Amino acid sequence: MDRSEMVAASQPEAVRTALAAGAEELGHAGHAHGGADLSSLREAEYQGRHIRVRTTYEITVDGREFAVHLTVDNNGRVHYHGLPTRDFASVIGLVQRVIDQFPDDFPVEPTPSADPGHSHHHGGGD
Repeated sequence: MDRSEMVAASQPEAVRTALAAGAEELGHAGHAHGGADLSSLREAEYQGRHIRVRTTYEITVDGREFAVHLTVDNNGRVHYHGLPTRDFASVIGLVQRVIDQFPDDFPVEPTPSADPGHSHHHGGGD
């Protein structure tokens, strides 16, 4: 996307149009889709043939499920309704950006520390 396309896509009317087009997906923003179909469907016509590609993603962050509905367009760009005015070249790039944008949703688990009762720095037998 070049700068002029980005500027045009970020205008209020363009954003409203994009949001209206994805209103059903936006209704699910902010919560897991327990048991829902999280696949992305792409379709195209080619030489009189109808092509359907269904892609399903299972995403975890620190072992916890990140159950969001992603879509992938026919150019391979990835979209997420939580960031409706952005697209990404990869699912990893999208998840990285979501972590950056919503850090409170991805708390860092504390690293287990050594047991303070067992020092490894003493100099000899007790």
